[in-house]
Amino acid sequence: MKTIRILLALCAALTLLAQNAHKAEAKKEIVLACETSLVTAPVWIAESKGYFQEKGVKVRIKEFDSGKASLAAMLKNKDIDICTVANTPIVFKSFERDDFVIIAAMLYSDNIAKVLARTDKGIRNPRGLESKRVGITKGTTGQFFLDAFLTFRGIVPSKVAVVDLKPSELPKALAEGGVDAICTWEPHILTAKQLLGNKAHILLGEGIYRAAFYFVARRDFAENNPEALKGFLRAIQKGEELIQREEDKSIDIVCQRLGSDRKLTESIWGDFVFQLMLDQMILMSLEDVARWAIKQGLTTQKEVPNYLDYIYMDALDEVRPEAVTIIR
Repeated sequence: MKTIRILLALCAALTLLAQNAHKAEAKKEIVLACETSLVTAPVWIAESKGYFQEKGVKVRIKEFDSGKASLAAMLKNKDIDICTVANTPIVFKSFERDDFVIIAAMLYSDNIAKVLARTDKGIRNPRGLESKRVGITKGTTGQFFLDAFLTFRGIVPSKVAVVDLKPSELPKALAEGGVDAICTWEPHILTAKQLLGNKAHILLGEGIYRAAFYFVARRDFAENNPEALKGFLRAIQKGEELIQREEDKSIDIVCQRLGSDRKLTESIWGDFVFQLMLDQMILMSLEDVARWAIKQGLTTQKEVPNYLDYIYMDALDEVRPEAVTIIR
């Protein structure tokens, strides 16, 4: 009997130690790899208004010029917990690994990527892109959207010479004549328009593709830090509520944070729907990009991953249950 009591006490002690060890794993600070752009407006607002602290989370932001770079940094550096990224980089990494999860989309848009051309290069409509040099960033939404745009307009993608550049390099390359057009996202389109002036011409592509921008976390971080994750999303939700309630103030905050021109920012603000969500279109969009990558031979994989396995619903399901409409 005495032996049994000792064993029970030992088991209880080990259980307590395990629980304490698990609690010790919970991070006191979230490190966010964030693209420095307009699409991450809810982050800049939450930061400026103190919403992270208000919701009980300490957030340290590391800035990157693309979602692709943000995701790569998170997967390379275990100190980074969450990143901001669009569909295409997620898909390419999903062919290689499964140690990350989407925790929420922060916005969606059918005009997130754009094709901007130089009129003095004879490009006034999509057909003018044939035999021209178009700057993109490979492995990003820009690359996928350019293919979709050309195909939609009846142009064979191989008739366009693609030049791979970092997002921040694209405006200068276009202005200096290194490329004749670019396919990218904001704020790089705005920057290029400012550099080119009346030589800049947007080739309309709204409605071709609905893209979303996501918060993606390390899988182990999401599983071990549920309370921090919920606090983070609550702060972002409050930022999005300010966007919906006080648009002018929100634009002011974002322009000040990014050093953006207010009039130009206002002109594109309506392109984006800022809304935390996890809907069925996310799965469909990821699958579309995966099929494209496989068809184009951009990956050695032959099967589309099951993207339901790459989505962590628990946090958003508790913070904003009506926003989780994925069929499970």
